[in-house]
Amino acid sequence: MRDRNITIFIGMACLLFLVPAGTVFASGASARVSLVTKNGPIKGVRANDVYAYKGIPYAKAPVGELRFAPPQNAEPWTEVRDCTKYGPMFTQWLTADLPLDNKDQSEDALILNVWTPSAPKENARLPVYVFIHGGGFRFGTGNEKTFDGTSFAQNGVVAVTFNYRLATLGYFASKETYNRYGTTGNWAALDQIKALEWVRDNIADFGGDPGRVTVGGESAGSYSVSALLLSPLAKGLFSGAIMESGSILALRATPANGDMQKSIAQSQALADIFGASDNAEGLAYLRQLDGYVLNYLSPFKLDQTAPPPQFYMTPVFDGAVIPVDPEAALREGNYNKVNLLIGFNHDEGSIFIPSTIDADFYEDFGFRTFGNKWRAVAEHFPVDEHNTVVQRTRQIAAYAMFSAGAKAFADAFARDSRVFMYQFNFATPEQRALGLGARHTGELVFAFNTLSIEDIYGAENEKAAQEIHTRWINFIKSGDPNVGIRPPTDTQWPQYDPAKKEVIFFDNEVTTGPLPDQENLDFIARILYGEGTRD
Repeated sequence: MRDRNITIFIGMACLLFLVPAGTVFASGASARVSLVTKNGPIKGVRANDVYAYKGIPYAKAPVGELRFAPPQNAEPWTEVRDCTKYGPMFTQWLTADLPLDNKDQSEDALILNVWTPSAPKENARLPVYVFIHGGGFRFGTGNEKTFDGTSFAQNGVVAVTFNYRLATLGYFASKETYNRYGTTGNWAALDQIKALEWVRDNIADFGGDPGRVTVGGESAGSYSVSALLLSPLAKGLFSGAIMESGSILALRATPANGDMQKSIAQSQALADIFGASDNAEGLAYLRQLDGYVLNYLSPFKLDQTAPPPQFYMTPVFDGAVIPVDPEAALREGNYNKVNLLIGFNHDEGSIFIPSTIDADFYEDFGFRTFGNKWRAVAEHFPVDEHNTVVQRTRQIAAYAMFSAGAKAFADAFARDSRVFMYQFNFATPEQRALGLGARHTGELVFAFNTLSIEDIYGAENEKAAQEIHTRWINFIKSGDPNVGIRPPTDTQWPQYDPAKKEVIFFDNEVTTGPLPDQENLDFIARILYGEGTRD
């Protein structure tokens, strides 16, 4: 940042166009702070030694001609923009009780939030962490209180979260749009790239270093990070990556399995409801429809044993944003080679598989997930006196959706980059009693050090949060979770070696050892995407 001197607020309106981008103004004891950015002046808040700016547009509203099209740069503004509160989340069929201050929805919600230290050293170039929220590609927002970046900023990291398009509006694929734009079905992924481009072009005004950006995400956000790692369009936009629970390879277990032609066919089936053909006229008509109605047709179902939505829209292997064959890209080294922190939780499948399922549901889930290879999977994972239907289904779901892909990425990236892998095993006694264990999303409040967001975690677990949060900070700063701030324990996190496959285990105690279940993970990988198809 070229000038971070705190000045008394006098005649702001007269000064806005006489100062360089990046200049900060404050009003003495006031909690309000103003910053002149490249797009225009913004007003944020100062609290806990951190400046927070929320609801900053990074792209135009994707409406009208911009629906089902690549995002465009946000329009500049001249009046001071109020960025003291979270803006709306992107239009969605909300199925989760998210911790939010603002539950408004809008298609004009391609906005981001920035937390930065209030008093960095002069001309600071701080490391940057850009986090992509999860939600099954159908719900969620960067505005969740869980993702508050205050603790990162207090520890010298500029933190960024943002919204992107979801469900039908984010992943509708068609021949018409492919012919127009050379890509289709990846509007949300293009939003994510646009947000990273905004960071590259603007983050220095907030004290950040555009050359030291780590992109991270959880669940669908982790799938998204893995897609960015494979995307030629994202090359050079980040120097490190954090993947928490999931990779794009797991799309092989979804109805369209990432295939562009199958995705186009599925999208056309949705368009047929409205009588819209795959041509210019049909696209124009779909662009006029209520976005909420379109997204309602591609909802999220937590219960993975239930029949999936008819229109289960996800990222598309279109050959432009994401390689047509991501498995081959990994094998051949055609990816953005950056340092990688990657892992998953011990009981990822527990929230997706109800404890009430029976053998019929097990069979249905298996065929929908693995196609005609299900029999081989069922033989490999027999239900017997030691393994109930519920246990087996949760185990297989966790492998297919999260851990097998994580191992594949770790094995590939370790050839060229530093990789650090983890397994999150921490769970409270109450979670274990409920059969949830170290459930999906459980690590998030630890990684962000926002433990108070979830009532189940008390102050007695603060040490575990400090352990994980410190490791994340160190990785973002140095590319090595062992270098930097000293964590509560002295356990050395081993660099991942494909020959040894050592990982760190976060639990009441922090230990290291070989990656568990390697044979099972490799088996699921061969079944799901070893040959790039389920069929």
